[in-house]
Amino acid sequence: MASTSEVGHTKNVDNFETLISYCTGYEALYNPSNTNITIPNLTTLFDESKASVKLVKTTESPFNNIEGQRKLVFKPLRPLATKVLGALRASGAPATVIADAETINRKIQGKRADNTIVVPQPGETPKNKISVSQQSFDMLIDHFEKLIELIAIELRYNPNEEPLKVANLIDYKKQLEIINTKVKNAYTPYRNAMIARDKMLYNPETGLVAISQLVKNYVKSVFNASSPEYKLINKLHFKTILK
Repeated sequence: MASTSEVGHTKNVDNFETLISYCTGYEALYNPSNTNITIPNLTTLFDESKASVKLVKTTESPFNNIEGQRKLVFKPLRPLATKVLGALRASGAPATVIADAETINRKIQGKRADNTIVVPQPGETPKNKISVSQQSFDMLIDHFEKLIELIAIELRYNPNEEPLKVANLIDYKKQLEIINTKVKNAYTPYRNAMIARDKMLYNPETGLVAISQLVKNYVKSVFNASSPEYKLINKLHFKTILK
């Protein structure tokens, strides 16, 4: 289901098309001196705005797909880190090494030093501006890498379980890095498309919403505020939607 904001962008464009239709229907009476609101230029703005909204949808799909894959790849990370910590404890490693591993694992789990759980999921921004849990995907990879580096130099850490072996942990870390990079690469065109759409629709001087108000002002000046012509287009609502 499309978000409320995405529906709003589309509604703005649809209403703008209706606005053009009404103005075209005024025929020779619609003759503005401002070239920005002539029918040809309004039509061009509509076409470009519609294309910009479509491009956002086109680039959003692959981004959502790869982002979903990232969640699946990252899902085993927390339980795996806990198992690594357990294997390290069982190995008889020095207390200082275990303490360092516990600190790293708390960061991976999203816990404070007092074991208070921090709820946000990987990649989400906590309500507080400074994240104690450092839960971005980049930071999770960084924490996991530090855990691997710590156990890799601990000679007593030599589990028989394949998933817990250092070489396999390194391979998993590479998988995390690869999928995380893919998400970043997919987000770039999606984000650029959103920026382009917002400029096209919401630039305070040349955007679709601003131009629609100029058209309303012009029609009002030609027919007057109580005229059916003005009331017709004044019913069309345009809303600036910026995140």
